[in-house]
Amino acid sequence: MEKEKTTKTAEEKSTEKMEYPIIGKSRAVEQLLKQISRLSKTRRDIIIIGEPGVGKGAIAKNIYALCKQDDEQLPFASLNLSVLDDRELEAVLFGFDSGTKGAVSTSSKRGLFEIANHGTVLIEEIEEASFRNQMKILSFMNERVTRRYGSDHAEPVDIRLIITMKASPKELFERHKILEGLLNKFSEFEKIEVAPLRERPEDIPVLVKYYTNEICQELGIGDLAIDVNAIEVLVRQPWKENIRELKAVIDKSVLFSSGGRFTLPQELLDEKTEVVKMLNNIESDQEFILDNSLDVIEKGIIERALGKFGFNQSKAAHFLGMTEQTLRYKLKRLGVPSSRIR
Repeated sequence: MEKEKTTKTAEEKSTEKMEYPIIGKSRAVEQLLKQISRLSKTRRDIIIIGEPGVGKGAIAKNIYALCKQDDEQLPFASLNLSVLDDRELEAVLFGFDSGTKGAVSTSSKRGLFEIANHGTVLIEEIEEASFRNQMKILSFMNERVTRRYGSDHAEPVDIRLIITMKASPKELFERHKILEGLLNKFSEFEKIEVAPLRERPEDIPVLVKYYTNEICQELGIGDLAIDVNAIEVLVRQPWKENIRELKAVIDKSVLFSSGGRFTLPQELLDEKTEVVKMLNNIESDQEFILDNSLDVIEKGIIERALGKFGFNQSKAAHFLGMTEQTLRYKLKRLGVPSSRIR
């Protein structure tokens, strides 16, 4: 047991050296930290697989940063294929010689592979590249030489590649997103699979506290008290954009907080949450604004009733035991849409 504790402490120390700390206490995060530590000591090529917003780019940069500690001269270059014009990719990766027809400049320019020789190149979202450019990247993987566009001279380079993708190579191949040659080549790469946030809810409380404190420091405000009910609401969310989405919600919550308390955005509150919050506050002798809580509860009930009857106000009003005129007044006062948004 003591040996395990020592190992964990060493991993925790390594996270302090990371430019992008990996936050969490789940088994998935523990495994990820071990992989980062191990792979930072090698020159093996890596693929990082995960949904948008899980931090694939940050993981790659952490591996590079830990590797760089032993050699400050190791270069690093990155390229996100989802935001790059496909026609420019070849020139960006391989560069071009002066006078090359179709080049964006009359002077020679080095490509990323040439610039990052002896270092690391991060290629993000490789499935966004055309098959033509995927073939060029595959050719580089096999030959490890770079040839400027418009030149016959090939320059050998020593590059460690880190490739990110939104799904497994097999799934992307089956969806006709990557070439079969890349599918086969990736079997030679080390693989990191990053679990989505919804599969590791135990990490959410830790992430909320970490990012809340970070944002408070950036804004120069005091620490905020985070209510357990707010944590419960955040844990229940699907987080389709993962940590990126969670951080955006935390940022908004901090900006709109008052009285030293962490306050969730209104769109995340529902009637069940407010009932639990009211009862808990009463039991713990904490103050709360009854009118605000009742509004949230009433709004949630009306929205459910409207949804139940296909936004037929007459049926919803009858079901709720009120007139249509009263229902319309409440819709306006509570800011409830009077019809389904199409």
